[in-house]
Amino acid sequence: MSLLPEGREHILCVDDEEGILNALRQQLGARFGEECEIEVAQSAGDALELMDELEKDGEPLAVVIADQIMPGMKGVELLEEVHRRSPGTTKILLTGQAGLDAVVAAINRAGLNHYIPKPWDEPDLRLAVENLLRQFRLHRENKQLVSDLNARNRELHFMNQVLEQKVDERTRELAEANARLAQMAVTDGLTGLYNHRHFHERLALEVERSGRNGLPLALFMIDVDHFKRYNDCNGHPAGDDVLRQVAKLLVEGRRANDFCARYGGEEFAVVLVDTPKLTAAHVAEKLRQRIADFPFPRFDTVPGGRITVSIGVAAFPDDAGDAEALVRSADAALYRAKSGGRDCVALAG
Repeated sequence: MSLLPEGREHILCVDDEEGILNALRQQLGARFGEECEIEVAQSAGDALELMDELEKDGEPLAVVIADQIMPGMKGVELLEEVHRRSPGTTKILLTGQAGLDAVVAAINRAGLNHYIPKPWDEPDLRLAVENLLRQFRLHRENKQLVSDLNARNRELHFMNQVLEQKVDERTRELAEANARLAQMAVTDGLTGLYNHRHFHERLALEVERSGRNGLPLALFMIDVDHFKRYNDCNGHPAGDDVLRQVAKLLVEGRRANDFCARYGGEEFAVVLVDTPKLTAAHVAEKLRQRIADFPFPRFDTVPGGRITVSIGVAAFPDDAGDAEALVRSADAALYRAKSGGRDCVALAG
């Protein structure tokens, strides 16, 4: 498949002598008539008009053969104008021995490819035109290849931009998905608080940090009073709503560095960093009161006519030397609060 666009190539002969034009048309037509259109013009003006028509029709002008001595515009001037309009067109100047200065001018000004002295030798003319046709076609093929390459490069650049955009989108989506998965791995699905596993991991880190800094740490273990009774009377969906609301109340009352977790079932845990035991007891009492005052739905189905919590408070290092012991101390305090009538705060120790 040819790289060249459709349209027969044209060879244009320009001379003011009709006999010379006939000879050129006959000689060139015999050799190139099957592959090219042989055009003739008797003046530079006619040649330029024909060139305009060919350009308008998208027909390639391959070779221009112009005589130097013509009325009006000389051959060199014509070839210079051809070179300006169509740099890829090859050019031959017909001149006598006395016209060598014109040849030099044509080479410098018009990009002359070849010159033929008058009278010319027919085999030399055919050979010159063959070589120039080959040069013209190579030039066109190279130009087409460069155009195709540029188009492919633009297409490739666009495809790379699209691919990079998709990679960025997928990377962002993957990062967001990983962030969601990481959050889900440490979050309780019902309440949105930290889950049991992450609570123990975080508590161990906070206890270690408190040990290094010499700062106290407090832990609340919290249990919703009579929760089973509430569930039995109102159903599990209503019980889930109570747990979610309790979680919100815990979060609303905490400082930025403190953290809350759902320990399991209706039990919660709150860790207060840099907080001594007595201060933690006051915070626990305010939290207990906030929950007791909240208007939970259907609260009249539990003893006392309201939803309450029991809280056990333990501190590091006052009540325990490590994270596991601290949980046991707070849990023991919670047990005393439950057995002591519920809806109260009990301290470890």
